Amino acid sequence: MSQPRDIVVFRSTTQFDLDLIKRIIGLPGDEIHVADGQVFVNGIALNEPYINAQPRYSGDWSVPQGYLFVLGDNRNDSSDSHAWGTLPVQNVIGKAMLIYWPPVDWAMIDHPDIAIAAP
Repeated sequence: MSQPRDIVVFRSTTQFDLDLIKRIIGLPGDEIHVADGQVFVNGIALNEPYINAQPRYSGDWSVPQGYLFVLGDNRNDSSDSHAWGTLPVQNVIGKAMLIYWPPVDWAMIDHPDIAIAAP
């Protein structure tokens, strides 16, 4: 099950044969509000030290059942839910496991709810 702030890989809703990677911001039933450079989920401001810059856009979105609200960490130059709406859960391929760019930042992404099977 995906959780808020998980980084997921998914099939694009706007371009055929394109996979994207974004951060989950809202789950089904959530209300998303973006204004004055801040993202709010259900009225609570998010602490987002991982973003490149505060969003320069604003808007309100309701996340319906069976959908997610996803945003890129490069908020102002990202093709994400602020531009094309909510993401059908069925488009999710899986969670991202590795940061590989830039090479100096190579690292595993911590997903505490994922168990890795030992041989």
